Amino acid sequence: MSDTFSVRQQQFQQAGQAAQRRYNQLAFWRILWFFGAVIIVWLLARADQQTGAVVALLAGIVGFLALLKKHQQIRQERELNRHLAFINQDEAARLNRQYLRPEMDQRFVNPAHSYSSDLDVFGRQSLFRLLNRTHTHEGENRLAQWLLNPSLPDAIHLRQLAVADLTPQLEWRQRFEVLAYQEETIGRSPETLVSWATAEGTPLPAFLNVLRFGLPAVTLALFIAWLSGYVPGAAVLAGLAAHGFLLSQTANRAKELSEQTFTISTALGAYRSLFGQAETVKGDALRLQAIRKALTSDNLTASKAIGQLAWLTEALNYRRNAYFSLLLGLPTLWDIHYLFRLERWRQQYGPHLSRWFEALAELEALNSLAGFAYAHPQYATPNIVDGSIQLDMMQVVHPLLPPDRSVANSLSLEGSGQTVLITGSNMSGKSTFLRTVGANVVLALAGAVVSAESFRCSPVRVFTSMRTQDSLEESTSSFYAELLRLKTLIKLTKQQRSASQRHLPVLYFLDEILKGTNSADRHRGAEALIRQLHKTTASGFVSTHDLELGQLTDASEFVRNYHFQSDLTNGELVFDYTLRDGICTSFNASQLMQAIGIEMFTEQQAL
Repeated sequence: MSDTFSVRQQQFQQAGQAAQRRYNQLAFWRILWFFGAVIIVWLLARADQQTGAVVALLAGIVGFLALLKKHQQIRQERELNRHLAFINQDEAARLNRQYLRPEMDQRFVNPAHSYSSDLDVFGRQSLFRLLNRTHTHEGENRLAQWLLNPSLPDAIHLRQLAVADLTPQLEWRQRFEVLAYQEETIGRSPETLVSWATAEGTPLPAFLNVLRFGLPAVTLALFIAWLSGYVPGAAVLAGLAAHGFLLSQTANRAKELSEQTFTISTALGAYRSLFGQAETVKGDALRLQAIRKALTSDNLTASKAIGQLAWLTEALNYRRNAYFSLLLGLPTLWDIHYLFRLERWRQQYGPHLSRWFEALAELEALNSLAGFAYAHPQYATPNIVDGSIQLDMMQVVHPLLPPDRSVANSLSLEGSGQTVLITGSNMSGKSTFLRTVGANVVLALAGAVVSAESFRCSPVRVFTSMRTQDSLEESTSSFYAELLRLKTLIKLTKQQRSASQRHLPVLYFLDEILKGTNSADRHRGAEALIRQLHKTTASGFVSTHDLELGQLTDASEFVRNYHFQSDLTNGELVFDYTLRDGICTSFNASQLMQAIGIEMFTEQQAL
C-alpha cells in the first residue's frame, strides 16, 4: 500500500508542477494581451478610427476576461493536484503511524470518559488521527461520536456494507476528501447557518417588495433629469434620502443575517463542490443510498442549493464594505434585494439544510473508515454478534503500533462475570495487551476494520482504569483517583435495562489494579472486586503483579490466568510479548534495579 500512495504522490506532484508552468505561461500572455489591446485601441483612436477603437476595446476586454477565467481554472487544477499529493503523502506516513495533519481532536478530549483517555482515542498518537479523513466540523463530530459511543449490531453492519462499497473507490474518495481539505474555513461549525435556515422567519413587509424596484427607478429618472437640467440636485438627494430611510428599516435584520452567514460564507463555495461530489457516490449499500436520496430528493440537489446560498451570502456581505454600501448599496437598495432573495431561499431549502449536513457528515465518517480499510487490506472486518459478552480474537495487534513493532496474540472470552487475569514482569506487555484488546473493540463497535486476522465481539460498554493520576487541584491521590474510577465501574454494572434505553454489558480493562496501596490490602481489595464483578453481567481483563490473586482456589469457573514473561539471556532481559496460559513464574524487578546501578543483596547480607 505504501508504494501505491507514493506513486500517486509523485503523479500529483508532477501534475501540479505542470499546472504551475502553464499558470506562469498564461500570466505572461495575459500581460501581453492587456498591453497589446491598450496599444491597438490607442493607435486606432489616434487614427480617428473610433468604431475600430471601440471594437478593439470590447475584444480586448472579452479576451482578457477569457484569459482570466482560464488562469483561475489552471490555478484550481494546480491546487487540487498539490493537495492530492499531500493527502497521499499523509496516507503513506500513516502506515508507519506518523501523522502530517495537525491534531484536530482536542475538543473531544474528556478525562472523565469511560475509556477514551486510557485507550488513546484522541491525542497526538490516537485512533482518531489514524482513522480521520474528515475535514468539516460535522464530519469530525460524527467520527468522534462513533469512537466514543458503541453502536448496536444493525447500525455497525450497515456501516460495514457502506465501507465495503467505498473502499475500492480510491479516486472518488480522495477527490471527496481534497475538496474539503482545500478550504480551511470548512472546519467551522454551520450551527448559526442552520439555526437561521430552520428558524421561524418574520416575512418582510409586502410594500418593500414593490419599493425595492420602484424607488431606485424613480431615483434614476431624477438623476437623469438632473443631468438634463430639468430638476435640481436636491430632488436626487431626496430620492437617496428615501433609500436611506428604507434601508434603516431593515438594517438590524441585514446586519444580524450578515453576522450569521459571514463566518461560513467563504466555506459555502467549497461545500457546493463537496456536496456535488457526494451526490455522485456509487454503491448499493443502504447507507449510501440514503445519503444520495437525502442530497438529491424532491427534484432538488444540495449542491445547486448550496451554490445559490454561497452566491447570495457573499453578495449580502458586500455590505460590510463601507465604500460599496455608499456607492452601490444605497442607490440600489442592495440589502433589501438580498434579504428577499435569502428569505425565498430559506423558505424553499431551509428545512433540508440540517439533513444535508448530516448526510455529508455521515459520508465523511464512512469515507474515513473506508480509507483506513483500504490502507490496511490485511485487517479483518469484525463479526458483530448480539447477546451476552462474546470476544474472540485471532492474531490481534495494537492498531497504533507500526507493523514491524507489533506482536500478535489470540484470546477468547465468553459469558458474563468472567475475568481474564494477566500476570507478568515489568515491561513484558501486560498494559499494551489490554490496550490492544480495548482499542480493537472500540474500532469494531465504530464500524471499522480491526488489526487482527479475525475478530468477533458483541456490543459492550468499554470501561478502563489504567492511567489514574493524582490531582493537586482536587487534593486527590492516585490511589483515591483509582478508587473513584472503580466506583464508576461498580455503578455501571448495577444499571438495569430500561424500556427507553438498552444498557449494554460492561467490558472492563483494569491495569495494575489497586497499585497505590500495600500488598495485603491490594490483594484483598482486588479479590473482593473480582468476586463482586462475577455476580454482574460484566466481564473483563485485570493485569497485576499479585501472583496470589491468580491462585483463587474456588474461582476457576470465572477467572482464567494468562501471563507475559521475560527471560535473562547473556545478562540482558529479553521480552517476546507473547501471551501464555497460566500464572507468571518469573519477574524482573531485581534485574531492572541492578541494571540501573542499585546493588542488590541477599537475606544473609541483610542480616
